[in-house]
Amino acid sequence: MLGKDELLKRLDEWEIPFSCEEHDSVLNMAESGTLTLSLKGARCKNLLLQDKKGHYFLVVTTTAKALDLAVIAQTLGSRRLSFASSDKLFELLGIRAGALSPLALVNDTARRVRLVLDADLSRESTFVFHPLENNASVALSMHALEAFLAGIGHRAEWKELASR
Repeated sequence: MLGKDELLKRLDEWEIPFSCEEHDSVLNMAESGTLTLSLKGARCKNLLLQDKKGHYFLVVTTTAKALDLAVIAQTLGSRRLSFASSDKLFELLGIRAGALSPLALVNDTARRVRLVLDADLSRESTFVFHPLENNASVALSMHALEAFLAGIGHRAEWKELASR
């Protein structure tokens, strides 16, 4: 499993443009909202969800959106979704709580996690994600994110995600 330094080195090697900024560790969106970053871009809420059949979904949405998991389950062709445990987060993606982002898919070599991006984010030009640790943030353009995902063999599914 890669760590932050290896991920950033890989982005450099693949000539994927990014900006990185170190900051205090944050564990959730409330703590993240208190950070003052020089990075510009949409901060995103990242959720690792699972269903009873053992399917995993990394759902990325806006920070302000409270998702309706029952409706999202239907959208994703599942019956019922719940939050994956921190142990499962580490097993699948090699990260700890608070560090989840699409960049963690670099460690999903078995392709067990489906990436689902909220269609509300499609209007954003730049995103801010944690690079496998919750004490730094990386700004990536939409094009850079797509290049990263292509490089690791993951694809993003853009879906309309219902809120409560």
